[in-house]
Amino acid sequence: MPRVEIDEIDRKIIDLLQNDGRVPFLTIANQLGLAEGTIRRRVARLLDEKVLEIVGVTDPLKVGMQTVAIVGLNVERRRIDDTIERLKKMPEVRYVAVATGMYDVIIEIVVPSNDALLEFLITKLNNIPWILSTGTSLVLKIVKQDFAWGPDD
Repeated sequence: MPRVEIDEIDRKIIDLLQNDGRVPFLTIANQLGLAEGTIRRRVARLLDEKVLEIVGVTDPLKVGMQTVAIVGLNVERRRIDDTIERLKKMPEVRYVAVATGMYDVIIEIVVPSNDALLEFLITKLNNIPWILSTGTSLVLKIVKQDFAWGPDD
């Protein structure tokens, strides 16, 4: 993936949007002493280049999703891409990463209960025959969840 060059103005725009993704372009423009059109074009470029994504993030615990788990998967190496594609389509799966170390793929699962987690593990994951083994850790408490990462952090 090619590196995208961003300058100090882009960094300031990103920082302001990370603090409040709904901040109007005019407000950003006024704070940075630039034209609103400049901010609009820069944000559009950052979005197009996939440097920036503006999303609403839900706290799963506040909407009834009481069980969060991290699951490591050992997968037949030739089927990692197939596994990823299947996992990405599952609504319970919030995060998918290819990893080194003990597991080939790491996923985060968010479900309403331990029973729902059990159902996911024994039914949905079992339907992917090339998953060789799994290891599951329950998340007891999320003490930091920070999406405000940016260049030079």
